[in-house]
Formats: sequence, structure tokens, C-alpha cells
Amino acid sequence: MKTQILKRIMMPLAVIFLGIAGAFVTMSMSSTESLSTVQGYRFVSQADPCHAEQMCTTDVTSTICTSGSSRLWGKVNPSINVCNIPLYKLPN
Repeated sequence: MKTQILKRIMMPLAVIFLGIAGAFVTMSMSSTESLSTVQGYRFVSQADPCHAEQMCTTDVTSTICTSGSSRLWGKVNPSINVCNIPLYKLPN
């Protein structure tokens, strides 16, 4: 008797558990990627201290984000023209 009840309950519970776990993994993967990708800026002159160049990441990697020979930096606040956040190259 106990065996039949366990067999009836275990399979649906396993399916529900795998579905919930899959949903959490999928959501966490997509949100991490979008948060770490930011616009990279390079210094041009005092009049244009933060000139937009290309997308970079804030995740620390071994390669710094560059455009030509210029290192790219990120902004703390997009409305303020100060670029001082170190950025790194996006993985291919």
C-alpha cells in the first residue's frame, strides 16, 4: 500500500522540482549577462572626456577593454560625464 502511494506521488513531485529548478537557472543566467555588459568610453579631450566606443563588461577578465590603443572606461552614473570604472573585453 505504501509503495503504491509513494510511486504515485514521487514522479509528479520530481517533475515539479525539476521545472522549478530549471526556471531559476534560466532566469539567473539571463539577468547576469545583461547586468555586466556596459558601454565603454574613451578619453578624447577636456571638452569630450567620455566618448562612447563599444560594449565591454565589468566582470574581471585577463583582457582590458580597448579601442585601438586607448583603454576604455565605464561611467558610475550615465548622466555625469566622468569615466573611471575599469572595464574588460567581452568574451567571444
